[in-house]
Parts: sequence; structure tokens; C-alpha cells
Amino acid sequence: MFNRTEAVNNLLTLMKLQNSYIHELNKLIYAAATDLTLANNHEFTEFVANFFEFAHYHYNSEGYSQAAQLVQIYHYILLERLLDSQVLVAAEQMELAIGHLEMAVREMQTRFHPQIILLNQGILLMEETQLKIIESLEELLERSQPAPKLQN
Repeated sequence: MFNRTEAVNNLLTLMKLQNSYIHELNKLIYAAATDLTLANNHEFTEFVANFFEFAHYHYNSEGYSQAAQLVQIYHYILLERLLDSQVLVAAEQMELAIGHLEMAVREMQTRFHPQIILLNQGILLMEETQLKIIESLEELLERSQPAPKLQN
């Protein structure tokens, strides 16, 4: 039996976990930015810009989810819009950020730079969590889809 409240709570738990990851990666980014080699690298600065865009969309989507839970609005259209306008856009920004980080590593040959290693590990955890968030929303959408109207 599908429990919508439990599914929404699981989704919120994943989004809060993602908040923790974002917070920790922000600390690493600020520490890495003090290294002039990284701070002056175009790909690294693009990574940072895309990561911050990802965080922006993530925070907006979490706010919508909390509002949905508080007022118990579980409409298919609201969930679909949340997935399309916030969560998927956040995932796209994360992918762009990852690409720039990978390019920075290749350009600067900083694969073994301590901050880069930590950033890379953090990004992998965030990417996995983002995928779970998307899957949870898609499951909610699938189970919340309105029944088709029968025509005469």
C-alpha cells in the first residue's frame, strides 16, 4: 500500500541530507578558493558558479516541498512543476558543475589536491542523493497521477 505522507517525508529527509552536503561543500569551496591556483582557474570558477546555481534551485525546491507538507497539498500538477522547475534544473546545474570540476582537474593536473579530492567525494554523494530525490518525486507523481477520464 502506498503511503503518500511517508513518501513525502522520505523525500524531505533526502532534501535535508542534500542541504547538509551543500553546506559541507560550501566550506570546502571557500577553503579551495584561498588557493590561488584553483581560484584563478576558469574551469574551477565555472564549477563554483554552477554549484551555487544548483544550491539555489535545491533550496527553492526544498521550500516548495515543506510548504506542500505543511498544508498537505498533494496535487499532481504541483509535484510535476516542482520536479520540472526546480529539482531537474538543480540536477542540470550540478552536472554542469561536475563537468567544470573535471575539466579543472584535467587542466591543472590537480587530481591529488586535497580540496579537489574532498570536493569530488562530496559531489559524488550529492549526485547520488539528487538522483534519489528525482526518483522519489517521480514515484510520487506516478502514484498521484489523476485517473483518466472516461469518455462516452
